[in-house]
Amino acid sequence: MKADKTTITYYTEVIDGNLHMECKLCGVMKTVGDEAVATTCSLCVTEQFEKDFPFEANTGYKPSGKPRGWAFMKEYVDKDGNVYHRGKEQPGLKGTLKPTVVKAKAPKVKMTKAKRQQIKIDAFAKIHKLKKQLTKVKFKKDSKRISSEIKKLQKLVK
Repeated sequence: MKADKTTITYYTEVIDGNLHMECKLCGVMKTVGDEAVATTCSLCVTEQFEKDFPFEANTGYKPSGKPRGWAFMKEYVDKDGNVYHRGKEQPGLKGTLKPTVVKAKAPKVKMTKAKRQQIKIDAFAKIHKLKKQLTKVKFKKDSKRISSEIKKLQKLVK
């Protein structure tokens, strides 16, 4: 003969035509569907989740002390004498080579608005001169050369 299962009934209430049921852990009333037997509120679920999987905030970038792109270099030797070939350490070569000296890139110099405007004006003047030359050209090879220069300058102006 089957053993009878004990069923737990939780407090339910109909408010404004919606069925509300108490949380099985903390007792807070939440809206549920018509077929719900028990419910757990979002706070209790979050609390249980945090117990199982504690949250650790991302601390961000941690510098390794190696220069940018060291793993892509054919050969990189750090200060301790460790030798790396394309990012993989070569323990047999430790201490055989001098440390790699990485040159810092010079910062790019930004052009001022006035300088850019002056470059455009100069380009327009060159285009004008080249178009005058193009009308006086006798050979096709010269016209091709001049027209290609004009195209380059027009790309610079845009």
